[in-house]
Amino acid sequence: MVALPARAACDGDDAPVSEVRANAGRGVDPLDLARLRDIGPTADLFLNDSPIGVSPDGNHIAFQVRRADPASNSFCHELLVVDLRSPAKPVTIDRGGELIRAYFQRGALANYPSGEPQLIRPSWSPDGRSVAFLKRLAATNQLWIASADGSGSRRLTNASADVEAFEWSADGTAIVFHTRPDRAAALAELETEGRSGFVYDERWSPIARNRPSHREPAEMRVEKVTLGGQVLVPTASERDAFARAGTAPDGAIWAAVTPNAVAWVAPKDSNRAFADGTLHVRNSTGATIRCDAQSCQGQIAGLWWHPDGKQLWFQRRTGWGSSQTALYRWTPGEGEPQHILTTRDLLLGCRSAGHQLVCALEQSSRPRRIVSIDPANGAIGEIFDPNPAFRQLHLGSVERLEWRNNRGIEIYGDLVMPPARKPGERVPLILVQYRTRGFLRGGTGNEYPLFALAAQGFAVLSIERPGYVSELTPTSDFAERARLNYGDWADRKSVMSAFASGIDRLDRRGLIDPKRVGITGFSDGSVSAQYALLNSSLFAAAALSSCCEEPKTHMPLLGPRGAARLRSYTYPRYTDSAADFWGPFSIAANATRFRTPLLVQASDDEYLGSLETFTSLRETGAPMELIVFPDEHHSKWQPAHRLAMYRRNIAWFSFWLKGDAGPFARPGETARWESLLKDSLVRSP
Repeated sequence: MVALPARAACDGDDAPVSEVRANAGRGVDPLDLARLRDIGPTADLFLNDSPIGVSPDGNHIAFQVRRADPASNSFCHELLVVDLRSPAKPVTIDRGGELIRAYFQRGALANYPSGEPQLIRPSWSPDGRSVAFLKRLAATNQLWIASADGSGSRRLTNASADVEAFEWSADGTAIVFHTRPDRAAALAELETEGRSGFVYDERWSPIARNRPSHREPAEMRVEKVTLGGQVLVPTASERDAFARAGTAPDGAIWAAVTPNAVAWVAPKDSNRAFADGTLHVRNSTGATIRCDAQSCQGQIAGLWWHPDGKQLWFQRRTGWGSSQTALYRWTPGEGEPQHILTTRDLLLGCRSAGHQLVCALEQSSRPRRIVSIDPANGAIGEIFDPNPAFRQLHLGSVERLEWRNNRGIEIYGDLVMPPARKPGERVPLILVQYRTRGFLRGGTGNEYPLFALAAQGFAVLSIERPGYVSELTPTSDFAERARLNYGDWADRKSVMSAFASGIDRLDRRGLIDPKRVGITGFSDGSVSAQYALLNSSLFAAAALSSCCEEPKTHMPLLGPRGAARLRSYTYPRYTDSAADFWGPFSIAANATRFRTPLLVQASDDEYLGSLETFTSLRETGAPMELIVFPDEHHSKWQPAHRLAMYRRNIAWFSFWLKGDAGPFARPGETARWESLLKDSLVRSP
């Protein structure tokens, strides 16, 4: 195959000095956030592994930088190599390619597209001269190789199915990779069934797809490709390369696997996903070592092996409401872990490089960048900032707040104040949920642009969801936990109390106007918002990413499997009248008294869940707008849609909380919203 130069699919995408200077002192525009350069998936949930590839000598790192382009509704990708000894001049070794999205199991649906980018970690050849990576062109993921000096990149495979994982051979002359060609057969089998009509059964989840899930093949095909592009049959030992040292036990919360060892976090309660756990290691001899030190217990949020396979780095959440991250180094079998540092910032994907760690780091007011950490003293040094121009923007102040709700649960949040707020001025407030770790970009789901909202005169409180109330009464019994959380909507009451106490705190400080408060919500945050909107007078406007749980649509749209899951959470049967259960929670059942302006920007996967609410509110004159984005999923992924959501959310809150939709309203929106306002006033009960 002929080597091609590392040419740009997004020429001119670099950040020149002029761009940095142009940003000096101005506020944040939604486009600034929509076009940020990213390293790795934006959601830390998909960052168990690292987006950073370290060269064998520990002197160089490779990583992919991604930038969304709303104008073309596409992404620019660039693969960079940085010499850690002189990091100021990164080398571009490849450009271009389509977005590779992560997939996961969603209810009955296998291989469901998340909307989040897949983690792409470049892998160095044993001699340090080349970097292998996955690249997507013409809707297929193939294995590519690039020269580390930037002299060229080329495709190695032409597999019939997506390449999913790969590993260099020990001598560096070939790469072993795997695919799942049987997936095409499973999809064809589903298409054949459709010709005579699908059976509606446990495979369905109508809220996410209008057909049943296909059979996801478990077996993978392992092949080997030489650097010249010749595909060979791997040896028996090479076929076992992906399974050496085994895998983490079923139910492990976090895991890190090398050819010689595996580390994992075993939950204390196997029936609870993402619960507190204990750190374990299985070494090359097969012996299992359990770490009983206090630092090895609790919310461990990341595991990374040193290249020597002897030392393990891990993170543990600690501090008020688990808002901080502590980093440790441990040599299994040689005493307790050593503490390196504790930070409020978000550390991700750490790798050992020589005598230092290299990690991705996010701070509340700075996007993700690559840094070094000195294991001896925890000192942090900057290696590469993909967004130098962002530092010149006028963001306004960011303050970490800590308080308790009415259940005594520790709550924390980040308050962003408008840069142009006058002393003593009370400003409208937007509450964003439900995670607030790392850079304050757009909340969970990345649809509510915090700093751009602040630039338009809003205070923004980014709040961390309190733990489930069942954690106050520890029990291993699933039914009992469900009763504690869902009985009388106890957990949603706890979340609402966190909202109320946080808002009251800001009111007592004279920072906000308590009559002009808006709420947002994505996923679980939408459910919390739904309850709070019905059971409090806290909010004067709302914008949600999906909506809503209603008695006549929620259970059917989840499908048979999802409906059974709901019943295990103490939800009533579909045929039950259950007025006592739904009365405090159903917006449709309370449509005659619900008057909070509600914007829902939903994916075409999920918009059906909004129709019972929408129909009921429109019948009673309540102001609700429903926007549906095509070819989207639970997490939306298209850059044009992201920017449109950013702008519409700002315009919506500006209209209802400030009386003027402002500069980001699209043609026709203000007129529609004025009509909603007029109808609501005329038909107000």
